[in-house]
Amino acid sequence: MHLIKRYILYVLLIVCSVNKITAQQQSTSLPSLVESQHNTDATPDEATLAYLKQKMFVKVFTNKNRIYVGEPVLATYKFYVTLQISDQPSVTRQPEFSGCSVQEINFNQGPEFETINKEQYAVYTIRKVQLTPLQPGKLSLGRAYVNNFIQVENANSIIPRKYNIELCNTDMSVDVEALPESNKPKNFNGITGNFSITASVDNNTIPVGENGQLNITINGSGNLDAINLPVIEWPAGIEHFDGTDSQHINQNSFPINGDKIFEIPYVGKNEGIVIIPPIQFIYFNTDTKKYETIATTEIPLTFTKALSKKDIIAQFDHNNNVSNYKYLWIVAAIALLVACIGIITYKKSKKNVVKKKVAATPAVPVMSSVPPVYKLKLRTDFSRLLEHLKPINDHKQFFAKAKEILIIAVAERVDLDQNSEEVLLNALQQRTYNAPVCKRVETLFDAINMHLYAPYETNADFNYFYDELKNLVEILQSET
Repeated sequence: MHLIKRYILYVLLIVCSVNKITAQQQSTSLPSLVESQHNTDATPDEATLAYLKQKMFVKVFTNKNRIYVGEPVLATYKFYVTLQISDQPSVTRQPEFSGCSVQEINFNQGPEFETINKEQYAVYTIRKVQLTPLQPGKLSLGRAYVNNFIQVENANSIIPRKYNIELCNTDMSVDVEALPESNKPKNFNGITGNFSITASVDNNTIPVGENGQLNITINGSGNLDAINLPVIEWPAGIEHFDGTDSQHINQNSFPINGDKIFEIPYVGKNEGIVIIPPIQFIYFNTDTKKYETIATTEIPLTFTKALSKKDIIAQFDHNNNVSNYKYLWIVAAIALLVACIGIITYKKSKKNVVKKKVAATPAVPVMSSVPPVYKLKLRTDFSRLLEHLKPINDHKQFFAKAKEILIIAVAERVDLDQNSEEVLLNALQQRTYNAPVCKRVETLFDAINMHLYAPYETNADFNYFYDELKNLVEILQSET
């Protein structure tokens, strides 16, 4: 019966706790198992304190004691307390790290139950983190602090004694070795883990001057954050542009795994067949303890004759894709029709004038030039896009949608068919004199990227970002 009551108590404590840990690389605040303040008696004597610390303690566990630079290590911090003590624990301080990158791993807080020296303990996981060292030496695991409010029997009174006991794990570190110099490739960039690489294009056959896109995907586990675009040996006759990259990771297991995707736009300048040679990626395999070079397959590209305006119209009609090009031709047709009607009307009116003035010599009519074709600029319905954004509660979906809306708004402002933030920002700075607006757009891009691509779910005020985005969209639209 006592154990059942004890278990119910711990379940209630967990329900009252904050379940989400905010991950940062330096100092963050961990949630307490119980958020409360208690009135306590005086500090227990040394004998009582020593006894209590045998009944509750904090320990840190690692999957390895010796690793290489760039090789991730798993550190798990747990709080143990015997079921014989009536207590209310709270995490007061998290461990701090230096000389490494930090990524939080999702975990079940517990409690679990474990028997130690024939005594049963409740075990709470208070943090689970992947650490990736950036330099050789000792990687300190820091200390996690737990404050425990406990009540113990009082021999001199029916009222139990109450104490706040602060506990922490002992100092621990992991030995970090430099990567071996033997057989190290010249182009090695310090990436460790276990990876695969693939590359593809959206279409292997495209007309000269039309946009193509090369997609490179590096998948696996390791320090994905540090991966940069591999070297691409572009064949002659191809012009390529700055690309974008995105990262997708799974924080539910160790080592954290996922992929990094690079998207590079290009155009062909000449007709013919070219080959993008295999793209290499070099890393140190932490399983085999060897340097490995992997590569994609070669990619053949065929550039055909550039499309004529007639071909472009037919292609758009075939795909049922009504675009600005199609509308421009409609406007041209309408303008030409109006001009023809004007000419016919003018001729009829001149004929009537000639009939009335029989003796007069008909004058040669002076024809007005055909009215110029004005570019019809289609405007995006941002109110509808913002209406779809506002109810989104999912962290990744919200910021992905917000970024998409901001890119569209800036692209329309500078009249570019682009999705590269860098290109759009440069164009915005060149084509507008409103420096404060440019700065706000750049700041919002940076903030969205930080929340979207952070290796953990950040705390974000969706209402603030929604209002800022809406305000900037209105400003950008008003200046077009």
